[in-house]
Amino acid sequence: MKKIIIILSITFPSLIFSQEKKNDSVGKILEKAIQEIEIKAKKKLVERKIDRLVFNVENSTAASGGDAMDALRVTPGVKVINEKISIIGKSGISVMIDDRLMQLSGDDLANLLKTIPSDQIKNIEVITTPPAKYDAQGNGGLINIVLKKAKKNSWNATVRSSYRQSTYPTGNLGADFSFQKNKVSIFSSINTGNGAKKNTDNNSFYYPEEKWENESPRKVENKFLTARLGLDYELTNKLSVGFQYLGSFSEMNIKENNTASYIYDTQDDLKSYIISKAKSNEKPNLNQFNFHTIYKLDSLGKKISFDVDYFSLRDKNTRNYNGNSWNNNNVPQSYFAAINNNNQDITNYSGKVDVELPLEWAKLTFGGKISQSKTNNNVIFYDNSSGTPVLDFNQTNEFDFTENTQALYFSANRKFNEQWEANVGLRAENTQTKGYSKDLDQENNNTYFQFFPTAYLAYNPNDKHSFNITFSRRINRPNYSQLNPFRIYDNPYSYTEGNPFLKPSYTSNFEFIYTYDNLESKIYYSYEKNGFEQLGILDSNTKITRYFVLNFLKTYNIGLTENISFNPVKFWTTTNTFDINYTKSTSDTPVTLTSLNGWNTYLSTDNEFSLNSQKTLSFNVGYWISFPGVSGVDKVSTNQSLYAGLKFLMLDKKLQLSIIANDILKTQKPVYTSYSNGIKSTYRNYYDTQFFTISLSYKFGNHKLKVSKHNFGNQEEKNRTGM
Repeated sequence: MKKIIIILSITFPSLIFSQEKKNDSVGKILEKAIQEIEIKAKKKLVERKIDRLVFNVENSTAASGGDAMDALRVTPGVKVINEKISIIGKSGISVMIDDRLMQLSGDDLANLLKTIPSDQIKNIEVITTPPAKYDAQGNGGLINIVLKKAKKNSWNATVRSSYRQSTYPTGNLGADFSFQKNKVSIFSSINTGNGAKKNTDNNSFYYPEEKWENESPRKVENKFLTARLGLDYELTNKLSVGFQYLGSFSEMNIKENNTASYIYDTQDDLKSYIISKAKSNEKPNLNQFNFHTIYKLDSLGKKISFDVDYFSLRDKNTRNYNGNSWNNNNVPQSYFAAINNNNQDITNYSGKVDVELPLEWAKLTFGGKISQSKTNNNVIFYDNSSGTPVLDFNQTNEFDFTENTQALYFSANRKFNEQWEANVGLRAENTQTKGYSKDLDQENNNTYFQFFPTAYLAYNPNDKHSFNITFSRRINRPNYSQLNPFRIYDNPYSYTEGNPFLKPSYTSNFEFIYTYDNLESKIYYSYEKNGFEQLGILDSNTKITRYFVLNFLKTYNIGLTENISFNPVKFWTTTNTFDINYTKSTSDTPVTLTSLNGWNTYLSTDNEFSLNSQKTLSFNVGYWISFPGVSGVDKVSTNQSLYAGLKFLMLDKKLQLSIIANDILKTQKPVYTSYSNGIKSTYRNYYDTQFFTISLSYKFGNHKLKVSKHNFGNQEEKNRTGM
């Protein structure tokens, strides 16, 4: 097989360049020959490269016929819980498509990934220690979704719909269209949905002389529209240009009726209680543009890429709340009412250049990036206790923030022989920030310059065994909202406040990885300094909880992860993960515990069963569990979920019907325990994870078409908007 590939790699290029008039026929011969080779030399389900794990989605039965979110659920080393994506052992991630960072997170990211059929995905790369080429932002690593390339002169389209029933119903509609002819590639998608879900928070505060029990049920009504449009055009054989647009428009109405706080004495006798209600309206609108060009210096892989990116986020949030306090004899004691208006306007401009130079002795990659982000925030607070809104100047403010970043990077990759490979890189980032609070007349300036080295060493003695050692240093900058000094009140006894003096945290990551066939074993260590989190600071006198972000953590984490994917029998594909790690966190603030340490354990299994020989009917069942552990300076209880699904493929696999049941036993109810000023508090959150979904999709046109897509280059800045 190796000899065939070598002969083809030498012969076919010569044929192409010597017989330009026969390009079309030669191209067909090439395509057919390559396809035959690919069939004979089918890749393993899971591969380990020097800096990443590669999950070959196109070879996975469990991932076929769904969307990108379905593919991520069965990707080794990745967790998808409540549509929140993370890498096992990491606190957060960024997602890329075709090596280009996306600029969405949370629900917006999930909605966008649902518009990408899994059949368009070639593989998913899990990068726990990203190379110097990528932004140093983020301690959680990267996930790169690699799409299949476009076939010439063809088109395809997909229409889909879904219905989900949890406490309330939710419906979604979407469509995709791809077109490629000659030198033009066009891709587009649209997705819209409307529905609601019920979220419930149960909090307990154990003050010295009394206990507060809070219950906050919320109905979250959400309607959204996401759209993508892109165009790529080959000006010449060496030069191509393109653009992409991404829009995300949503509106959330949050109703909090009968939010209750019960106050008990030390004998657990009811002293008094507070009943309140609130209504919020939030309208985050995102517009994002990318222009890119690629110039090929030669046919050996030397090229220069340019990207210019812009995004704009407009978010309007209005919250009305009111309530009464009562004594234990149901006699009203006081009345409160207020209105919070919070507007956020974020814009970002960035440009970057990347150069790839494959040389005889090494492959060199270098480039740079500049970016500027500006935010304007204002909060207007009205006291509405009298029934007539009265502006409160003490709680009204305007905050402007500007951040400029310049970055340069260099990396070198060398293969010494078929067994040994090394990669070293260095990224330098220089950042200047300026924040100004208008009403406080307060200005905060910060400038910092940091180096971010990366190093990788791989040893592959044969096709079944591989050994990898990796190192990287990363930075985690605060979200823009975390820097905002405003107070946003939930009620008179709880408010959230940002910190304009917040500084970034830094993490060093080490990994040793051994891979045997489809089994991967990883030992990892990380150290984070200057870590920041949101703290609930309790006042035993006023009973007011102040949620505040602060740099106060040092965290040490060492662990072991085992991933295995295989076929016990022909009709059964199973993907299993085991992770155990020891975490120790120390706090620099007297508000919290001085230190907390303990073990965290996670188990998961996902199993796909083909119920017929045509593989058009399949059954999926999975289970995951997180055992009691620690997170920062919080203790966390057991969290687990059982899910199952059926998949039907009809009409030559063009029509797909899926039925999914999630959190069947309704066990996704983690409890967090923390201490603030010596006061114990517990938080139990349930976010309507028990649901039933039925979805239908139909493909038409040339369903083998997979258009190569180009994504945005300023993801790091967008991630920090919280979108």
